[in-house]
Parts: sequence; structure tokens; C-alpha cells
Amino acid sequence: PPPSFSVRYLPTRPMPPRARRPPLSIRLPRRAFSARSSAAAATTATSTPATPLRLLIVEAYDRAGRERLTSAGCTAASDTFAALLSRICPEDHELRLSYCHPADSVHELAEVGELSRFDGVVWTGSSLTIHEDKPEVTRQIELARRCFQAAVPQYGSCWGLQISAAAAGIPCEPNPRGREHGIARGIALTRSGRRHPMFDGCLQTFDGCAAHTDHVAASWAAAPVCRPGVEAEVLASNDFTPVQGLAVRIDGGEFWSVQYHPELDLGEIARLMRLPASRSLLVEQGEYSSEEELLRYSRDLEALAADPSNLELRRRLAVGDDVIDPARRAREIANWLQHLVLPQRRR
Repeated sequence: PPPSFSVRYLPTRPMPPRARRPPLSIRLPRRAFSARSSAAAATTATSTPATPLRLLIVEAYDRAGRERLTSAGCTAASDTFAALLSRICPEDHELRLSYCHPADSVHELAEVGELSRFDGVVWTGSSLTIHEDKPEVTRQIELARRCFQAAVPQYGSCWGLQISAAAAGIPCEPNPRGREHGIARGIALTRSGRRHPMFDGCLQTFDGCAAHTDHVAASWAAAPVCRPGVEAEVLASNDFTPVQGLAVRIDGGEFWSVQYHPELDLGEIARLMRLPASRSLLVEQGEYSSEEELLRYSRDLEALAADPSNLELRRRLAVGDDVIDPARRAREIANWLQHLVLPQRRR
């Protein structure tokens, strides 16, 4: 049997009240995951027990990447998703979250039978590079393929979209235009995107928080052909990144994903922007004339995140409700739960 291990939770910012409820320990056949619950363990005799909703969060950063985030004051990616899922989980369901870190250990690479016990799998972003052939990356691609085989619904932001593409044999590459970081402007739904349930209730053109350098290859986006057994639809794009939304189906499994970050607010994007690697790259590619200009802009983003009612800042930064309003910003993830995870669970 694989050796046991523990998952260390990094310091995070306070979560919403629902996420601070007493934890419920969940026993699993293997020690591949750690688990938490967003609901109290006890219910009264007269109350109706909530239906468990079991989601696996794949923390896609490696250990070094997670440490860089927390040292810069950023929230761990898995904790950002945990807080969001706690807010949008339907009231009649008890959210049970488990976590794995496949970039860290081969022992967190779950088998298909184990994955089938989950109602859905959520992929975080990552500072890794999808087209590099190294174990931290290939283990994650293999995990996505196993999730497809288990027919477990998957959702991913940023790195998650690239993982879905790589698992399907769709090429990814560095964006020749450089890093898209801050606010991705003019994300437009394609014809497929306008009728896809992930974008139910979304505007046809909108902005989103973004922080990425790699993307699905533009050559594939121009002529999206897949290998036999794979179906893929480009759902959204903008002038900077040709694939901003993607839906992939393999072996009866579905993976909905976006290249931007619905789970992040402007404050988190500002802190990511100040990471040394991001800061130097954005200045080098001419997005900002100097680091001082970038730092001023990031402080403005943080100020607007702290006070969304500041109309002067909103006008100056050209930020609308599609980025400011938490419910509108996270609609894609809520739609994934409502239109893919819960219906499949009922079946």
C-alpha cells in the first residue's frame, strides 16, 4: 500500500461564515485525500438531513508555488475555491470537500474507482507550465483522464482549461502576445457558448479576472479538430486569447472550463500581479511603463475590491458588475453545479 501522508493547509484569509462551521470528518478508503465539510455534523430529530455534495478540489500548484503565493499575501488556490463553493452550494445540500495535490506526490493520483465516489472535481489554477514534460504536470493530466474515465463532472479555471485540453490531446503553447493579467477585456461567447449551459444568464460579451501566460494553441482554435472519441467546443474567446472557454467530452465524462478566473476578485488579482515573476514580465512586454505604474494600478484594484461602491475608481479602471459582483463573476461555476453536477448526481 502507498505510504500515508498529511496535507498541510497554508495560512488563508478568513472565509465566509458558512465555511467556518464545525468540520465533519469523512473517512475514505485510501489516504489519498483530506476532507472537510461545510455543514454541522449533527442534525435535530425533526430536521431533514441535507443531501451530501461530495466535491474534490485538485490543488494544482506544487509546494513551491503555494509557498510563493502565501508569502506574497495571496490566498491558496484551493481555499479560494472552498470559500466560493461554500457560498454557492445549494441550501438543501451539505458540501463535503476533499483535496489532493497531484503535483506533490504520485500517491495522490487516485484510481478511477475511487474518483467515481465524487459528484464533481474542481481544478484550481497553477504556476506550472502545461507543455513541460515533467512529473508535476503529467501526473495532473493523467488524473484528468482518470476523471473522464470515471465520468465525474470536472470544472477548471485557467490551468484547469489547459489540463482539459492536454487530457484530450489538444495542443497548448505560450501565448505569443505574452501574459494576460489583470482584467481580460471583451470576452465574447461563440455560437456554441451562447447556447451552452455554463454561460446561462451571462452576457454575450464581458470582462473577467485573468492571470495566465499559456493558452490553447491558436492554430487549433482556428480549426478545432479532435482525435476519435473526443468532442470539444470553443465557448468563448477574446482578442488576446483565442480559447477563453472550452467544453470537452471523453468517455462519457464532461469537463467545463474557462481560461480566466471567476473565483478570484480584484484584490487577489492585484496580489498575483505583484509576484516578482509576473511583475517583471508585464513590464517587459510593455503592459506597464514601469514597476511603479504596475504597483499603482494594483493598489487601485485592491482599493476597488475593498470598496466596490467607489464610482470614481470604477470609471477610471473601466470595471463593471461582471467583474465586481461576486454572484455574476462566479456564474459559470454555479451553472456547472446546477446544470451538470446536480443533474448527473440525481441520475
